[in-house]
Amino acid sequence: MKKEEFRAWLVNAGYRVGPINSLIANCSTICRCEGDIDEHYDEDECVELLRRLTYSRADERAGHPARHSIPINGDIYNGTASFRAALNRYIEFRNGGDREVRAVVQAAARRARPWPDWDMPADDECYQFAKATTKYLRFLSPKIIEAVVQNNEENRNMFCDYLNEAGIDPELYLWDKSSCCFPGIRRTAGSEEVSALRGHVRIAAIEDAIGIDDNDYPKHLWSFIFRGQQFGKFGPSGYSLAHLVDHKKDKNRMADEFVFSRGHEFQKPFYGLYSCPSNTVYTPTNLIRLTDFNGAIRNMLFRKAESLYKDVCNIVPPYAKVKKNEDPRWDLDEFEWAEPVGTLENLEAFLTDRQKKIKKMLEKIHQKS
Repeated sequence: MKKEEFRAWLVNAGYRVGPINSLIANCSTICRCEGDIDEHYDEDECVELLRRLTYSRADERAGHPARHSIPINGDIYNGTASFRAALNRYIEFRNGGDREVRAVVQAAARRARPWPDWDMPADDECYQFAKATTKYLRFLSPKIIEAVVQNNEENRNMFCDYLNEAGIDPELYLWDKSSCCFPGIRRTAGSEEVSALRGHVRIAAIEDAIGIDDNDYPKHLWSFIFRGQQFGKFGPSGYSLAHLVDHKKDKNRMADEFVFSRGHEFQKPFYGLYSCPSNTVYTPTNLIRLTDFNGAIRNMLFRKAESLYKDVCNIVPPYAKVKKNEDPRWDLDEFEWAEPVGTLENLEAFLTDRQKKIKKMLEKIHQKS
């Protein structure tokens, strides 16, 4: 790998120091695990290497392993995308990155035809799919949610103090009767935060959070409940954890999927939904996630969570209401549901562990300041 030449090219291209270091580190990792990039480039301009560094959301839903041999500690989709992006920059550098090359690419883009329009499943087909699938969904027992909410109330002052100190609106995590397990911790957003989480770059401040995570924290409670210890990068065989209500800023649908009271219009994502156990469900990996797409199915799942937990928590802030169902076919009683799962046996161990994790994260923040 032509590391120093690549660095100089990135500098001339206007990249900042942080992203430059991240791109070079990722390319070095590719070389170490997949063979020298220059050799791949000389052989086939990295076509085969790019194929191996392709991992789609469909692959993720199906639980497919990565095609490459790069160890990724966390989300395979985002991790693979970061390495592929770095490889694309290196290929651009090897191509010369000059005006002539860019002109050829841009001309090809102008000639490109649109994707074809393929048929989508009809509403009735989505309904039948939901009918066949709901019995496999696993929600946590309301008793577990209730215990988390009670512990949140006992520690509310402490949670709110450090959120306020960090300039974070506590309401984004700790609305009334919120089941948020890790107030102040949200999912990574964007490649820079992913790189920061992996230690490739530093971020001066994280917006609306004391810490970021790559989809481990929502699974800690589930792991303690069933295994007695924190999540260890693997879950129940054949199942994947899914979120119900959107918790990220990008493509957030809450403004359309909920009715907000006047004066409380949707402004920001409620990041606490990321680690709210009332907002998560385990779904079979070999089935498309019901939580992702069809609006009627999503609304039904919101209503199911609300019906399970309405006596012990608010699944969203109380000034946001799930839209009412007007179609009797989508009444909850029309579907077969599995019994909620889990007991309180290991809850105390989880609550102790979460205090330790939050304390450790706060100590790191105070050391930086």
